[in-house]
Amino acid sequence: MSRYPVHALAMSSPLEQSTDSGDDMAQARYILNRLFQGFADPFAVRLWNGSVLTIGDGAPMFTFCLQQASVLRDMVWFSNPQRLLEAYCAGEVQIHGDFHAAMQLREHFESLSLPLHEKLGLVFRALTLADHLYAHDEHDTATARAAASAPLQTPTPIALSYDAADDFYQCWLDEQMLHSCAYFTGTTNTLSQAQQTQLTLICQKLRLQHGETLLDIACGWGGLACWAAKHFGVFVHGITANPAQYAYATQQVQQQGLAHLVKIELADYSTLPALASYDKAVCISIAEHIGAALYPAFLAQVYAALKPGGLLLSHVITTENPAGQQDASTALINRQLYPAGELTSFAQVLQHIDHARFDVFQVEGLRRHYVMTLRQWLANLEAQHASIAASMSERSYRIWRLALTASVIQFEQGVTGMHQVLATRRCT
Repeated sequence: MSRYPVHALAMSSPLEQSTDSGDDMAQARYILNRLFQGFADPFAVRLWNGSVLTIGDGAPMFTFCLQQASVLRDMVWFSNPQRLLEAYCAGEVQIHGDFHAAMQLREHFESLSLPLHEKLGLVFRALTLADHLYAHDEHDTATARAAASAPLQTPTPIALSYDAADDFYQCWLDEQMLHSCAYFTGTTNTLSQAQQTQLTLICQKLRLQHGETLLDIACGWGGLACWAAKHFGVFVHGITANPAQYAYATQQVQQQGLAHLVKIELADYSTLPALASYDKAVCISIAEHIGAALYPAFLAQVYAALKPGGLLLSHVITTENPAGQQDASTALINRQLYPAGELTSFAQVLQHIDHARFDVFQVEGLRRHYVMTLRQWLANLEAQHASIAASMSERSYRIWRLALTASVIQFEQGVTGMHQVLATRRCT
């Protein structure tokens, strides 16, 4: 028996009439009752024919809209969240209401285990369901029609984190285009204030002195490079492999009158000169982008570029799963946004740094700060839904919304961590 029974509600609008509509309702009710048995929060399910069912008692926290019967059939057959996540990105599923709460469906399906005989019985029931496209509003109508006419396939990986235009990031990042963890000192901090606080703390941790040289690896849009030069008087060499970021950062250097202090170069970290010529080095969130296998070689190159006794600040996202296993949303995010990315554990990060002949002397956990940063990014992204969908695509918006929401949940739960590590290069 289900902990939360499924209830049928009145139809939300006239349906496309079918003599089998009553049978469809009964079959769908039976399937949903089994799939969501034990799910904690009450929510509503709107079927492809406009019928609305509720699961649980109380006001629904969100409405889960199935545009096609085929999605429900796949939910039964695969019994994992991967198909659901891809269906949402493809527009075959709509979610209205509390999106954060709806993401808990991911965990529910990850723990769902159906015996083969029961799964086959549910699949047989699902195969009798007929698709009757219905939509609640114009946006859902367009999405439903597009989903119905498109062939079902696994999405091709798209490195959106690198290919998106600057104006996309300007929709939801702060004024300095910092795509990294901010530092909140109070509940009233704006995102911009918190990012400026983080920049100052990074420079202070590196003990930057006027006239020193700073190597900023994967410098992004140049926010840290310009801040360090302007406020601490250091010479900064920033490198980025992204042409769009290079163009933006170079423009910022010129506009802020910092060309005598900051040099931005379009290059990969593998081209770093082994000259031991830099006093300090900083790398913000590069380990998770290049992958664990390449991290030791990266650290070796940083070691060769730094002067003996030079300081390195590494800002790294880590996994707190000892087995290194990825849940479905993490796997989808990495495939869509960071195809080459891979998280490593904090213990492994420290081990790699030690093997690269650095001595760690300060570590700060920033997980709670990153949760707050992600929440503000997500709020900004959702506020710009229409413009992002128009300039890029609805699919791109959904992937990013899914990625940020899943990241919030992972950091909230402690599945993923954020650490800032300060180390010094050994002299020998």
